[in-house]
Amino acid sequence: MTPARSTLLGCALLGALLLPPATAAARTVLLQKDGQWQLQVDGRAYVARGVTFSGSSNSRAYEQDCARLAALGVNTLRTWGTGSETHLLLDAAHKHGLKVLVGLWMRHGQPGAEGDDTFDYTRDTGGMKKQLEDTLTQVRRFKGHPAVLAWGVGNEVILNSPHDAAKEAYARFLEKVVREIKQVDADHPVISVDAWTLAVPWWEKHVPSLDAYGLNVYGGGIHMLPSELAKAGVRKPWFVTEFGAQGEWDAPKDAHGVPREPTDEEKYAAIVDGWNNALAPHVKAGRCLGLFVFNYGASFDHTGLWLGMLSGTATRPAWHAVREAYTGQKPATPLPRIAAVSVHGAEREGPSTWARVRVDVEDSAPKLQGLSFAYNFRGAATRHERDEVRRLDARPGPAPGTWRVRMPAVRGAIKLYALGKDAAGNLAVATTSATLPLAMAEAARPGDGAP
Repeated sequence: MTPARSTLLGCALLGALLLPPATAAARTVLLQKDGQWQLQVDGRAYVARGVTFSGSSNSRAYEQDCARLAALGVNTLRTWGTGSETHLLLDAAHKHGLKVLVGLWMRHGQPGAEGDDTFDYTRDTGGMKKQLEDTLTQVRRFKGHPAVLAWGVGNEVILNSPHDAAKEAYARFLEKVVREIKQVDADHPVISVDAWTLAVPWWEKHVPSLDAYGLNVYGGGIHMLPSELAKAGVRKPWFVTEFGAQGEWDAPKDAHGVPREPTDEEKYAAIVDGWNNALAPHVKAGRCLGLFVFNYGASFDHTGLWLGMLSGTATRPAWHAVREAYTGQKPATPLPRIAAVSVHGAEREGPSTWARVRVDVEDSAPKLQGLSFAYNFRGAATRHERDEVRRLDARPGPAPGTWRVRMPAVRGAIKLYALGKDAAGNLAVATTSATLPLAMAEAARPGDGAP
């Protein structure tokens, strides 16, 4: 999938950073008894109640981020890669009693959900050698830190490999990487991460040295995952390394061809149900080692609004759902809710096109401190533009609950957001789609809707 990665994401070496020698490293082991697996840290059983981590702003906020997450019942963070700020995150995590599944980035075989990268694992021996050397440098650098739980090598590389030959070549290279990591560090398990069960046949055949599997799954698929793994004959333990509400790639499309985003209530329910009902039996049975909810990040973009725990400084439903899943604690007061947003035609006013929009607010929910509107255009030319969410000018309409919203000058369907925050800083979002008549779109002033 396409998260807004933090500065932790890059796999480039950004300077030789030395770790403070204050605390001895912790040892993580996987034990198997009577067909059941257990993760242990320094001899104590450990189940990952985790989130993926991009951070709320920058490394100066890591202390606050880790303290807030610990208060939600989170005990583990997952990153996708290492960089110049990794040691700061590890220090902050350790201070607040958190562990980190440290990501070790592997390049992808074609441009895709994870970025515009193309790497040929069937031919580029020099490039593979460099990736291996860089990876081992990172393992040596951080293996002694007490916050390290395990290593997560790669993310959805099999998904983003163009053909079977590339998948096999990557899997064979991955086995070499895993073996050499274990020679450098015998105290932390090594997993690899991919989407759904797509990589399982390749891991099973070509990567026997993996200690466990990392599986990214969203929505109702989490209930089907254990049986799919059983059908594939998987005997190794596994983590769910990304999880949240149904993703765009699976969502049904509306009349304008725009994937239907789950409601805030559906997003909340997916996380609580996924942990308490889908995974709990398999944690107890010694098959599932833990969960990482996607994503602790604050970006105001398409993915952040769909799946994030924060939006700027505001909290989203996933924030509260993580707390209920891991601690049983529900929100002290109801969360704000926008029941629906709908478009009822458009009209020209000078050089601009204004849509007539109705917003239905849940009466029993906390009062919203104002409404705003934004749009996303998935038909844009570049990846960056496709993920942008841009603010729209709006003014109250003639009837209660109605608004006039100035529409952007784009051809094609847009996703329209209605956003409202309550006094406690919780952000409610509802979405719909709209398509301007072509003549209106062409006549609209270029740049309408810019932030």
